Amino acid sequence: MNRARPVETLLAALASFTVALPLLTLFDSNAWVRPTLVVVATIAVVGLVLRSVTASALRVFAGQLVAATLVVSWLHGRGHLYYGVLPGPDTMRTFGILLGEAQQTVMAFSVPVPTERGVIVGITMLVGLTALATDAIAVTLRLPALSGLGLLTAYLVSATNSGEGLSWKYFVLPIAFWLGLVASQGITSVRRWGTAVPRTADGEDHDPVLGVAGTARLLGAGALALAVVVPAVVPHLPTTYLAEGLGRTENGTGGGSVRLNTTLDLRRSLESQSQQPVIDYKTSTSTPVPLRVAILTDYRNGEWSTGFDANRVVTNGVEPAVGSPDVKRTDVKVEVTENRLEAPQIALPTPLRSVDLDGAPLRRNFVGGYEVDRTRGDYSATYSELAPEESDFSGNGPEPAGSEQGLYTELGGEGILRLSELVDSVVPSDATPLETARLLQAHFRSSQYTYSLQLPTPTDPVSGRTMMSDPLSNFLVSRTGYCVQFASAFVMAARLKGIPARMAIGFLPGTFANGGYTVRAADAHAWPELWFPDLGWTRFEPTPGVRAGAAPVYSLIPSQADPTASPSASATTSAPAPTASERPDSDQGAVRDTTSSLPGPLSWARDNLLTIGIVLGIILSLLLLPVAAWVRRRRMRLDARDDAERVEAEWASLISRLGDIGIAPPAGSTPGQAGARLTHDAILTGDSKAAMGRIVDTVERARYAPPSTPIDDVGEDAKAVWKAAVSARQRGDRARAYLVPGDGVQQWNDVKDAALDWPRQAWARLRRR
Repeated sequence: MNRARPVETLLAALASFTVALPLLTLFDSNAWVRPTLVVVATIAVVGLVLRSVTASALRVFAGQLVAATLVVSWLHGRGHLYYGVLPGPDTMRTFGILLGEAQQTVMAFSVPVPTERGVIVGITMLVGLTALATDAIAVTLRLPALSGLGLLTAYLVSATNSGEGLSWKYFVLPIAFWLGLVASQGITSVRRWGTAVPRTADGEDHDPVLGVAGTARLLGAGALALAVVVPAVVPHLPTTYLAEGLGRTENGTGGGSVRLNTTLDLRRSLESQSQQPVIDYKTSTSTPVPLRVAILTDYRNGEWSTGFDANRVVTNGVEPAVGSPDVKRTDVKVEVTENRLEAPQIALPTPLRSVDLDGAPLRRNFVGGYEVDRTRGDYSATYSELAPEESDFSGNGPEPAGSEQGLYTELGGEGILRLSELVDSVVPSDATPLETARLLQAHFRSSQYTYSLQLPTPTDPVSGRTMMSDPLSNFLVSRTGYCVQFASAFVMAARLKGIPARMAIGFLPGTFANGGYTVRAADAHAWPELWFPDLGWTRFEPTPGVRAGAAPVYSLIPSQADPTASPSASATTSAPAPTASERPDSDQGAVRDTTSSLPGPLSWARDNLLTIGIVLGIILSLLLLPVAAWVRRRRMRLDARDDAERVEAEWASLISRLGDIGIAPPAGSTPGQAGARLTHDAILTGDSKAAMGRIVDTVERARYAPPSTPIDDVGEDAKAVWKAAVSARQRGDRARAYLVPGDGVQQWNDVKDAALDWPRQAWARLRRR
C-alpha cells in the first residue's frame, strides 16, 4: 500500500480549504485566500513527503505543524523573526497583538467586516489548523469519517455568522471532497473482504461490491430524507437579529417583512444585525444613493422621532424638481424587483422625481417623508442625481417647510455646550455653510473616531464621574459610536452654525451581485441632511467609511483625496473623483464603472476568477494520475528490447489495471493460474474469455519457449479483456480506475524516489572525483 496516499491528501486539502469559502460572505475582501492556500498546500505536501518516509503518525503531524508554523511566520511575521527566518517570542507577541485586533474588529463591525491584517492572520491560522487536523485524522490515521466533525465545525463557524442560509454552492464542494475521502477508505476496506464472486439463484455471477453499494445507497437515501424531514417538523427557536436595533422585523424575530425603527435612541447599543434581504433592485447608475425611508426632526432626551402623518397624496406619483433649474442633474431610474419592507414604510431614492406603484397611492408628509397604504412587492422610482458646483451651495434663498416652527434649528441636550466648543475648534468663524459642512464631516470621519455597535460608558475627563445622562456628551468624549451617534452630532453641529439640518433614516445602497443590488436589514443607516436653497435637502456622510462607504463627492474638502484626512479650510484645488472599481460599502469610491467594464464573457470570468481557478485546479489534479499512468505504460512498451519483454509489459499493465477495480491474481501464481482466477473474478465470457486465454498462452510462450519462437502481440486482446472487466463493475469503480490508476501512483512514486535519490547520487559522484 502507498503510505503517502496522494489522492487522500489532495481530497483532505481541498476539503479544508473549501470549507472556509463561506468566509467570503463575511469580509469585505478576499485578501485572506492566498496566504490560506499557501498554508494548506504546505501542510498537504509536507504530509505527503513524511508519510512516504516514515510510518510514525506523530512524526508526520509534528513535521506538518513545524512547517505550517514556519510558513505562517514567513507570511505574516516579517520583521519579527530571528535572522529573518525563525520565529521567536517577538513573533508570538506580534501574533498575539494581531489576533487581539482581529477579535475587536470582528466584534465591532457588522458584515462585511474589514479585512485587516489581524483578520487575515486569524483566518490563516484557523484554516491551517483545520487542514492540519483533517490531514492527520483522515489521511495519516485513516479515519476520514471522524474528520468530518472538524470540517463541520469549521463550516458552521462561518455559516452561522452569515445570519442567513448560505447558497448550496458553498456546501457542495467541501461535502464532495469529504465524501471522496470516506469513499476512498470505504472502497479499500471492501476490497479487503476478498474477491470471491457469489452465484445467485439464476446462476449468474455478480460483482460482490454491488450489494454493499446498494446497501450504502439505501442508508444514504434514508439519512437524506431524515435531514430534510426532521428540520421541517422540529420547531425552531426565534432568532434575535435586529432585536432593539436600528431596524426591526414585523414580529421581532428576524423573519418575515422588515420595519425600520423610526425612534432612534443614542443611548442604545446595537447587538447582532440581520442579514435578511429587504430589497432587491436594479439601477441605471454605477453609484447608487442610499434609499430613504423616514425623516426625523425632533430630538428630545437623546432620542430622535417624528410626529408628522403622511396626509397628502402625490398626484400621479410625480414630484416637482427641487432647487434651482440651473443645477446640473441627471435622472436615474431604480427598479425594485423584490421588496420586504412593511407598509406604510417605503424605501425611495432622493430627491424623488416620480414613482410607479402600479396604481397604488403614494402619500407625503409635511417634511417630505413618504408612505404607502400597503406593501408593494415591486415598484420603480426615478430621482435626480445632482452634480452641484460650489456656487450652488449658497445659503441665500427660500427656507424649507417647517423652518418657521424651528424644526431644523432646535437644539437640545446637555452636550450642546461641549459640542459648541468642538465646533469652534474645527470650523473657522467666517466659514461658509458648505465649508462648515465639509469640515465637520471630515472631522467625524477622521481617525479620531471609532465606529462600533457597542457603546462605551466614558467618564468625564475633569471630574472622573461616569456620564450616563447625556448620550451626546458620551459620544463626544468616547468618540465611539455607530451611524446614529455620528449623524446626531453632525446635525446638532450644523444647527449650531445656523444651517437647517435634520436626520434621515433608510438603507445603504447594498451589495452588488449578478447585475443588481441586494439591501439587507444590516444595511439600515442614518445620515444627516442639510438645507441649501438651490439644492434642497442635501445628504452628507459623517459616519466613518468602514461602515457608510464613500461620502458624496461634493461633500469632500477639495484638497483631500481622502475624506478622513485632517481638514483644511484654505483648500482651493478640485476634489478627486471616486475610484470606480470600489464597492458601495468601501471607504474610497463608488461601485463600478460600467463604461469601462469588460465584455460579457471576460467580465464573467473576472467576477468568477476564484471559482474558475478552483475548477481548473480540480481538473488538473484529476488528470495527474491518468496521464502519469499513460506515460508509464508507454515507457514500458518502448523500453522493451524484444517481443517477449513487450508481452511481459502488456501483461503487467493488464494485471495492474484489473487491480484498480479490485481483481487480482493470487500471489506467486503462474500465468495459467492467474488467468483462470482473473477470468472467474472479472466474469469474462465469450470473446473476452478467449482473449484472456490467448494472452496467457502468449505470456507462457514468451517465458518458456526457445528464443527464436515467434511471439504475437497481445495489445488488442488486453484491451478487449480490460473493456469487458471494467464494464461489469459499478460506475464508482470505473471512475476510480480511470482517475486513480495504480500505474499512475507508481509513476509518481518513481519520480519522487528519483528526486530524493538524486542528491545521494550527486554526492557519491563528487566523492569519487
